[in-house]
Amino acid sequence: MKNRPVYLHLKPGADPADISAFYPYTAIVMIETDVTPEWRSTISRWLVDTGCLYMIAWGRECALWDDVVDWCHMEKYDFGVYPEDSFLPTSWFENYTLEEVFEFAKMHARHPTVELLHTVLLHISASPDDEKILEKYADA
Repeated sequence: MKNRPVYLHLKPGADPADISAFYPYTAIVMIETDVTPEWRSTISRWLVDTGCLYMIAWGRECALWDDVVDWCHMEKYDFGVYPEDSFLPTSWFENYTLEEVFEFAKMHARHPTVELLHTVLLHISASPDDEKILEKYADA
């Protein structure tokens, strides 16, 4: 099945929707505004729990997002061994354009054992911009 993009906007502090229907998926987390450490942890745990099997962070404090998603994934398996089909690669792109991140995702974001059916474009910002982001993703 072809990997299809799904745009999802979240305002900082907002409760995330149930996106487990998109399992298994790649998440491109675009952070365009400041968030609290607690909310970052909540969203990272939500990504892990809803079936994200490849996470790419871009924008403000993207390296922290990479670390927190890794931590939440390890915590889910009590810092021990996890099933091969639950492996969760993460990466962050601090000094890249969004177009470069989308191109990387399309060309290289692959799970070693699971076909990723969707790409969730998680846009963390004060207001949505779905048309522009979906257009940039399509053009990458």
